[in-house]
Amino acid sequence: MNVLIAGKTSEICDSIAGLLIELDCDNISTFTSGAIVRGVDISRFDSVIISTPLSDEFGLDLVADIAKDAKNGVVVLAKHEIADEVQKKIRFTGAFVLPRPFNKAMLIQTIKLAEVAHIGMAKLEEENRQLSQQLSDMKIVNRAKSMLMQYLNLTEEQAHRHIQKQAMDLRKTQRAVAEDILKTYQNTKEEE
Repeated sequence: MNVLIAGKTSEICDSIAGLLIELDCDNISTFTSGAIVRGVDISRFDSVIISTPLSDEFGLDLVADIAKDAKNGVVVLAKHEIADEVQKKIRFTGAFVLPRPFNKAMLIQTIKLAEVAHIGMAKLEEENRQLSQQLSDMKIVNRAKSMLMQYLNLTEEQAHRHIQKQAMDLRKTQRAVAEDILKTYQNTKEEE
């Protein structure tokens, strides 16, 4: 497991790193500046731990920046008095807030929970991407069916079957066949 730790001082980062011995970490990288962390390839890390505040910023904007593209678990360490407020501010990021003081078991458990949650979010994002792609494909196929119905006087079923057959015969996706149909009939439309 690769872990990125960001804290106000090297001593804070080292003390957090010392608590992670049980996690079989291959690599622990520590930083004291949000600006430097922004220049690091976050995707190399399985977990990110931000101990607020950092030396150059509080760290919540950094958490938001990391959450945009990261596919890793994020844990934010904050004073007990402000932990609830911090969680409210970053709830959209999927990061977990662990109030200080905490013990080793709490930190390890929070990291594991953050990883599981992030894996679940990544799966949902992939499913969402696939559904969006399917919807886009359906829109194009439906437009092509409309063209076939308009120019060849086919029923919707006949147009659909035509696209399916062309896809099988040409070993193309239905979307690719539909795009070809749209190009053909849009050129016809322009010539009229």
